[in-house]
Amino acid sequence: MATLAKHYEDHLAQYYSWLFGDFNNIVEVNRQFFIVHKLIPENSKIAIDLGAGSGFASIALAEIGYSVIAIDLCQKMLDELKCHSGSLDITPIKDDLLNFTTHCPESAGLCVCMGDTLTHLDSFENVKSLFADVYRSLQTGGKFVLTFRDLVFELKGTERFIPVKSDSDTIFTCILEYEKEHVIVNDMIYTNNQGLWKLDVSSYRKLRIPLEWVRRELPESGFKIDLCENNKGMITIIAGK
Repeated sequence: MATLAKHYEDHLAQYYSWLFGDFNNIVEVNRQFFIVHKLIPENSKIAIDLGAGSGFASIALAEIGYSVIAIDLCQKMLDELKCHSGSLDITPIKDDLLNFTTHCPESAGLCVCMGDTLTHLDSFENVKSLFADVYRSLQTGGKFVLTFRDLVFELKGTERFIPVKSDSDTIFTCILEYEKEHVIVNDMIYTNNQGLWKLDVSSYRKLRIPLEWVRRELPESGFKIDLCENNKGMITIIAGK
């Protein structure tokens, strides 16, 4: 089984933005989310994007006035972020998100960990450590935004075979295998080269994080939860310091 970094760098990165559809539309959805929830810059204009990927959140944050520290393990994803971000105030950094504090010289006004990044951490202890580090890194009144998939409910049988996206040249299918605390994600990518189809498969683990566990652990780290929603299996939390 591949490490998370190798899975993204060698397998998923080149398809990641394609999977989500129109890049600018995703950025705009995020931009409106930040505006609607009043997550605009105030005392501190520093925002930290943990698991920044190709820039869906980082670009939106920079467009509303933040100076963004964008951290991701995958260089290919950060290179794509650079291509999309132009002259926006975004600093891409290749590192494990658990090391983010070494790249933040002063308190931030906002920290986001979106997409499904949180489930990429390999243990609940690492999640708790991240919560504590984010709390310490935020200024008083700063906000922490989390989005992650609810992987607690176990799909059975053929439900585990998920047709993610396809076009005339690419078919992307995901097969899930459940363990007690993790889900093994098997990404199967068929690509067509002049009528010859090639299959590439890579697997990695995601952590099955119960919503109630997060609702308990965030206050343990000092946060006050302002918003908690579960929309068709995608959990969104906004917490304040």
